[in-house]
Amino acid sequence: MADQYWITGADGKEYGPSALANVVQWIRERRLIATTRVRRNDGPWMEAASFPELAGYFQPASVAAPPAAARAAVDAAPVILPSEFAAWAFIGQAWDLVKPYWLPLGAMFFIQMAIGWVPYIGPCVQFVIGGAIMVGIWRALLGMIGGRPPQVGMMFEGFDRFGEAFLGMLVSTLLIGLGVIALIVPGIILAVMWIFLFPIIGETNLGFWEAMRQSAVLTEGYRWRLFVLLLANVLVLMLGVLCLCVGVFVAEAVCFTSLGLAYRWLQQRKNTAAPAGA
Repeated sequence: MADQYWITGADGKEYGPSALANVVQWIRERRLIATTRVRRNDGPWMEAASFPELAGYFQPASVAAPPAAARAAVDAAPVILPSEFAAWAFIGQAWDLVKPYWLPLGAMFFIQMAIGWVPYIGPCVQFVIGGAIMVGIWRALLGMIGGRPPQVGMMFEGFDRFGEAFLGMLVSTLLIGLGVIALIVPGIILAVMWIFLFPIIGETNLGFWEAMRQSAVLTEGYRWRLFVLLLANVLVLMLGVLCLCVGVFVAEAVCFTSLGLAYRWLQQRKNTAAPAGA
């Protein structure tokens, strides 16, 4: 019988059981770090790096090679993040990631926008399911950063978190809107604070309010840099519009991927990992 693993998430909750392949994927996606508490079958809780079948993934390839059985569980090597938080470094890396998959990624953002174009009911449908769609898109993008090729159907895989995604969309939009109406700047600050709401909902079992709070903690100390990254992404979107307007959907994929890289960078810098098992 194959080994089963349980993981203690950053929220202190226990997640599992999961197969080795899933655990390896979480390491690749940096949802699970060397010091994450892991239990195999009925064994004791230990740090993830203490397990021989996992240790190789927390070390440079020249030091230790991953076991063959686990190596077959992933599609490609994860992205090596920049050493510093640099907007154009993230955008350049995002472009390299998106290029091989521009068609499915562009299709995701086209479908997302096209839902709102349906006469009469489109905007209502977009408002109701938009959060779940964003969770699915974020999962696809973070999977791509971890080495898993994205597919269009992945954008619809966020409906398991429909309730929290809808509430997160509703509450954050309302509060950000009030902030913009008040003095504009508070709305911008709130938008940056909660920029990682949907990837956190997609990667954890946290409620929407806890996910908003975790996003605020994760962005603390880096909100100005994230704002600069958003400004740089505006230029990317403008270039996309110039490409017969169709390029804007690929540009969106680049923008969101750059934010995904920033998200992983912040998790790594703050030595946190999203609770696995969501």
